[in-house]
Amino acid sequence: MAVLLLTLSLLTFSALAAEVPCESATATGSYRHPVTNAIQDSGGESSEALGQSMVTSVVDPQALVETAPDGQLYLTMRFHLMSNISSTKFSVQKSGDSAWAQVLPETTAKGEDSADFRIPIPSKNAIVQAECFVDAMGRDVVFYVTVNGFTSGNAGNFVRMQDSDIPSKSDESETTSGSGGAVIGDNVVGLVTGGSSTAGKSTEANSKIAKNGDNVQEVVISGSVWVMFFILVFCAQLLACLCFWGIKSLVCKHLHRNGQPLPSADEPEQESSEFPEDLWDENWEESENETR
Repeated sequence: MAVLLLTLSLLTFSALAAEVPCESATATGSYRHPVTNAIQDSGGESSEALGQSMVTSVVDPQALVETAPDGQLYLTMRFHLMSNISSTKFSVQKSGDSAWAQVLPETTAKGEDSADFRIPIPSKNAIVQAECFVDAMGRDVVFYVTVNGFTSGNAGNFVRMQDSDIPSKSDESETTSGSGGAVIGDNVVGLVTGGSSTAGKSTEANSKIAKNGDNVQEVVISGSVWVMFFILVFCAQLLACLCFWGIKSLVCKHLHRNGQPLPSADEPEQESSEFPEDLWDENWEESENETR
């Protein structure tokens, strides 16, 4: 029974730490809006050539789209040249819409000069507006990212999303402040060594990352899982004790019904040194008859 309960606890942990379905995708960065062809960046059309070159260098072509159990889609993008970028903000819209919804990014991984950002998106053909503060320019640069060419797997070795990582609806509805955004280095889930050659080499902190197949992911055990595990172990021990005392009681009752003395734990059985009363009376009567 104890082994069964332990197996159930391990299965429960596996279910809690299950990864959500994912697809690899090709990310494309553009200085102009991919649908309206408008330029939102303050550099304008005169900076289009330089802006497009910078966007192409920043946006990695590999991306990951994950589907939560409730159907919510999450996009993970990898940005390079992060040593020149101090903060990022993201907004999303469905293709064809005019309104933007600002979303909170999660920095899921960092390389030598790269960072991975995970954001919720309304659909696979959604348009992402990125606003990155470039230190050398002293201002925000606005550009766009779209994804297509979906295939199964995780070709970019992105940190996979767990069921326990899915934020609540209240968290998803929050937006960043006007001067906020994701500061590089905050809320980092793991480190990556995959991606393009500009992602850099692995660091010593990668020793905390466990490889699962082709994916690089951090093994995280929540406190609730540990509590459940100890409760199950305690219940298993209690059940084992109850079974032991129950079996002992049944054995004692069986011996008592058959007229056998119950073993005493305090005093060992000793052989009686007295003669049986019947035998003594019989011998005395025989001796008296002979005398007569």
